[in-house]
Amino acid sequence: MAKYLSPFQFGTLATNENFIDRQEDRALLKQLLSSHINVMLISPRRWGKSSLVKRAMNELADEDNNVRICYIDAFSIGSESEFYRTFASQVIACASSKMERWIEDAKKFLTGVIPQVVINDQVTDFMAFDLKFVPQERDKMAILQLPELLAKEKGIRIIVCIDEFQQLANLPEYKDMEGKMRSVWQQQQLTSYCLYGSKRNMMLNIFNNSNSPFYRFGQVIFMQKIAKEHWIPFILSSFEKTGKSISAEMAERICDAVACHSWYLQQLCYFIWSFTVSEVTEDIYHLGLKQVLNINTPMFQNDTENLSSTQIEMLKAIANGEQHFSSQAVKQIYNLGNPNTIVKNRKTLQNKDIIEKQNDAFVFVDPIYRLWFKEEYCR
Repeated sequence: MAKYLSPFQFGTLATNENFIDRQEDRALLKQLLSSHINVMLISPRRWGKSSLVKRAMNELADEDNNVRICYIDAFSIGSESEFYRTFASQVIACASSKMERWIEDAKKFLTGVIPQVVINDQVTDFMAFDLKFVPQERDKMAILQLPELLAKEKGIRIIVCIDEFQQLANLPEYKDMEGKMRSVWQQQQLTSYCLYGSKRNMMLNIFNNSNSPFYRFGQVIFMQKIAKEHWIPFILSSFEKTGKSISAEMAERICDAVACHSWYLQQLCYFIWSFTVSEVTEDIYHLGLKQVLNINTPMFQNDTENLSSTQIEMLKAIANGEQHFSSQAVKQIYNLGNPNTIVKNRKTLQNKDIIEKQNDAFVFVDPIYRLWFKEEYCR
């Protein structure tokens, strides 16, 4: 039985001592959103976007008592009606901390709506606010105007944060929703929007496409990885404060193995820490890395099974450092198909966020998937 709980955390929002650096990112988010400049934050999955936004917005709310933060997770929203209900419920809930005010605001600003307070946890009496209604066409614009109306009514400013925003683009009604959102939100003076997501190409198509209603809606920010010089001290101190030791060289090796990917770094450190009695050894490092690969294998297998044979061949080439897919030498080694197939597969793999272009070279977005893929397909 371990003497201490693991100091490494993954699968949940990073908080307190588990939140590493990002001082400049936090400052920039607070500056832009408090200055009424909308933010579109883009990064691959599990880089810590949600943790960054939550930490920055908590700080901003502590610094300014007139700011209210509304959080919406679009990942599981499956219909246009669900989006409008969720948007209205969360905006009303963020504007006041009192249950009575939630009900009053719903009745005042939305017609034909039945507000409902739900007790989600009988032990803690945690309450959630929900609206039971099917939004009609006339309701949609009113719902999108809610943050501004509530802000004026209460003398506050509201920041609406929508996680995995690009998922809304999968809804059949999105084009209509998109036009409505932009036309209403761009006129608001007391409400700012932080729209963030992990599907780079989808997010860019929404916000950087000159034909999109959301073109130039605000500042697009490409989130960067946390630098190695911040991770190494965190790893060293986390082992030390729990009575275990790890060398700086081994900590750097962990950073390099996962390419400073926040989720995988915490996951790898978690297993290495768990396997360590007193000091991290070479065997323990490899055992931890093997555990990370094993635990992620089902997901990697599923992702790979959905690829065509020529797409897998292209990944083999990239995993082995090849970039000139049309060269005869590369074609002789890998079955990449004809030039049209090569171009199509490259775009498909980019759209699936499996590969991306960095410094004129195509690389795997997921560093652990790359390790797994090399072991499975490049022997």
